[in-house]
Amino acid sequence: MENITISSFKFDGFKITKSYFEMNEIVEGNLTFTIGFAPKGLINEKTSTFKLELVVNIEDEDKKFKANITAVASYTYDSNIQAENLDKFFYINAPAILFPYIRAYISSLTTLSGLNPITLPTLNLSNLGEELKKNTVIEK
Repeated sequence: MENITISSFKFDGFKITKSYFEMNEIVEGNLTFTIGFAPKGLINEKTSTFKLELVVNIEDEDKKFKANITAVASYTYDSNIQAENLDKFFYINAPAILFPYIRAYISSLTTLSGLNPITLPTLNLSNLGEELKKNTVIEK
C-alpha cells in the first residue's frame, strides 16, 4: 500500500463579495486591458486559516470596459509547516489558486450579460507576493 501525503495547504473555497462592470459601448473584436490587483491577507494562527481578499480592477485602453471584482478565498494549513514554506503558500500560491476563478467569473458574467465574453489572459501572479505580505495581518 502506498503512503499518501495530505496537502499541508488547502483551498477551501471563495466568494465574490463585490462585482461591478460597465461597458460604455458594444465592442466587437479584442480589447487590450490593463489589470490591477490589490491583495490583503489575514492569517489566524489559532485556527490555522488564511483568508485572501483579492481586488481586481480591469479596464481597456479605450475606456470602453471596466470592471472591479473583489473575491475572498479561504485556505487552511497544517500548523506544523515551516515558516518559509508558509510564505510560499500564502504569498505566491494563494493568489495563483484564486485568479482562475475570477477569470472564469468575468467571462461568465460578460457572456450572460449578452456581451462578447471578456477572457483575461493567464497571468503569473508571483509579483503580488511582496504587496500581499505587506498587507497581511496575523491574529495570534
